[in-house]
Amino acid sequence: MFRRPLFVVFLLQILFIGVWYHISGREESPPQEDIPVECVGRVGEIRIGTSGKMLVLSDVKAKRKDTGREILADLCIVYDFSDKHLFSNSKIGNTIHIQGVYSTFQAVSNPGGFDENLYYKSQGINAKIFADSLEIVDDRLDFFQQGLFLLRQQAMEQLLEVMEERDAGVLGAMILGEKSYLPEDRKEQFQKTGIGHLLAISGLHVSLLGAGLFFFLRSYCLPMRKAVVVTVVFLFLYGQFTGFPVATERAVLMMVCGLLARYTGRCYDALSAMALSGIITLIQQPLQLFQCGFILSYTAIAGIVLFSPVMEKLSPYFKKNGFWGKMLQAVLSSISVFLVTMPVMLWFFYEISPYAVLANLVVLPLLSLLVGAGVFGCVLSFFWKAAGGFLLSTVHYILRFYEMVCLAVEELPGCSVVTGRPAPGLILFYYVILAGGIFLYVKWDKKWTILIAGMLLAGILLLFPPSIPFLYIQLDVGQGDCAVILCGEKTYLIDGGSTSEKEVGKYVISRSLKYYGRSRIDAVFITHSDADHTNGILELAANQKNWDIRIEKIIMPEIQKIDAGYKMLCRSFKSYNIKGNKMKKGDLLSCQALRIRCVHPAPDYEWESENDYSLTLDITYRDLRILVTGDLEQEGENAVGTLRGGYDLLKVGHHGSKTSTSQEFLAMVSPRYAVISAGKKNRYGHPSPETVKKLRAASVRIRNTMECGAVFAEWRSGKRVYGFREK
Repeated sequence: MFRRPLFVVFLLQILFIGVWYHISGREESPPQEDIPVECVGRVGEIRIGTSGKMLVLSDVKAKRKDTGREILADLCIVYDFSDKHLFSNSKIGNTIHIQGVYSTFQAVSNPGGFDENLYYKSQGINAKIFADSLEIVDDRLDFFQQGLFLLRQQAMEQLLEVMEERDAGVLGAMILGEKSYLPEDRKEQFQKTGIGHLLAISGLHVSLLGAGLFFFLRSYCLPMRKAVVVTVVFLFLYGQFTGFPVATERAVLMMVCGLLARYTGRCYDALSAMALSGIITLIQQPLQLFQCGFILSYTAIAGIVLFSPVMEKLSPYFKKNGFWGKMLQAVLSSISVFLVTMPVMLWFFYEISPYAVLANLVVLPLLSLLVGAGVFGCVLSFFWKAAGGFLLSTVHYILRFYEMVCLAVEELPGCSVVTGRPAPGLILFYYVILAGGIFLYVKWDKKWTILIAGMLLAGILLLFPPSIPFLYIQLDVGQGDCAVILCGEKTYLIDGGSTSEKEVGKYVISRSLKYYGRSRIDAVFITHSDADHTNGILELAANQKNWDIRIEKIIMPEIQKIDAGYKMLCRSFKSYNIKGNKMKKGDLLSCQALRIRCVHPAPDYEWESENDYSLTLDITYRDLRILVTGDLEQEGENAVGTLRGGYDLLKVGHHGSKTSTSQEFLAMVSPRYAVISAGKKNRYGHPSPETVKKLRAASVRIRNTMECGAVFAEWRSGKRVYGFREK
């Protein structure tokens, strides 16, 4: 392995980028407000998303409209949210003048959240602009790129015309790299079953197309060297056509290396070809090293390459046993990819399907037929729609079969195991032992060493989620409220909703829970019925099976006078077969050292505003004390009664509104820290300057989710309060 100079260079490059990023790349630029700008740039790429067209501008020159100062914006992505169809006439190569709002990308703010900033920086894009107006100042075209873009759009339109929309969306993702039509439920179904890689244009797809074309040309049309040249040209054109995602770039470069080796009569070394493709990708985009697509693509191919010595040892058995030998080789290849990529899957997705190997063995034999029929059917539909549609009907039945496989796997016990994100040291230990197992197998002919080592280490990763004595997390849900309590194996939620973040249950709450290896919520405390406290919980309740997160019970305030929202919540949770409990002032929920005591409301409390019946909880773990107040306003605060002060953390009521956190209540609680859950630029002006002033006057240290991200109150060997961006 280390006798290959390209592989050594690749490892050194990875080490250098990792050290560089740790020292300087992780430093976040200070958050910037949205800035009105005007800019000029060249359209380098047009992307199609669920919200419409997006332009990627290169050579951007931008300046502030208020001061005229220039802004760093060399490569930007531009959105049109004006409903004016500003991009309808824009083409790749045009130089355009845009007026709009400039903004930097948002860094990750929650455990398990999506890092928008790192994602776009890995592509070299450093800002986004929301366009208000657009003018084409130079209509010169990049005919090649614009032609490929139009061809891809026309191909997608052909698929939509001759196929069912759901099937066209899946096939478009698989052969065109067009994911804007991919049904979300299909995507989740494939990922949950462990066959999500089929939806990306990866080595399997490129190998099928490239190898198929080469052997066809070599057998029927051209001599070997000319067939190599034509195939290489086709591969690069196909890569450009699909936008050259990382997995496609790796597959194309590796296959081109193999073809050129054949052209020159040299031996092909897969490890060196993999290293060369990685070197080229990281020279262009160094931060791809930290993206899931790059890591999964290279660990998957490394798994196959590194296990090849094992396969060579078994090659006599393959030859003697014909079909069963080939089946064994396929099983071994699938297991090798699963074992090598498993820590990566757990690092990025926090769960894994133990049946992924089985599912892949069932679906992969049909992939060549699916891709072949899909490509030729799409091409044929341009000239003869009926014939193209007939050929594409094959794809329909294969996709139906894939769906049946997914449904069957989902019915198996433990089809998805939520483990949480493993510690980096454990991942390193895993790979060291796995490499040692391969070495022992090859050198000493210990035939079961690698399998046993892989299975044992898989068990270590799966059976030991992070150990947490106590952790309170006020999640950053924008303009809303959600807190997570982790205590040993117990998991509790206090509210969960947002009016500024779409699908907050799916993208924030469930991912944060899975990050910590939690698939069961022992209880959800609903403070009151407002949507910004409950819509995410309703999402979780409706998708318990799909997301593998089970809610044991819901706890709501026990009050005599209830509002329409309260009634709706009760009906909804009952329809999801979730047990409902009530909690009133004086009630206590305890588990080992954890005490959750209700201090408001009493059952006979007469409220005027729904906010004032907010369930108010006094949470104690050893010497750590937290007071959670929902949207409690001053009338409700007065009804709480007397509390013993000295809280470590106060969850400020009603997002820091001026109607909450009265001077008297603050003096009684006397917290060291206060956390305010509010969204950036919310229309309510939360938190109120008056409330912030009162907290500062009382020497309370404020943590605001819009600035700090999630806020943690932790007890391990002692207590600690900190923000996500302060870690």
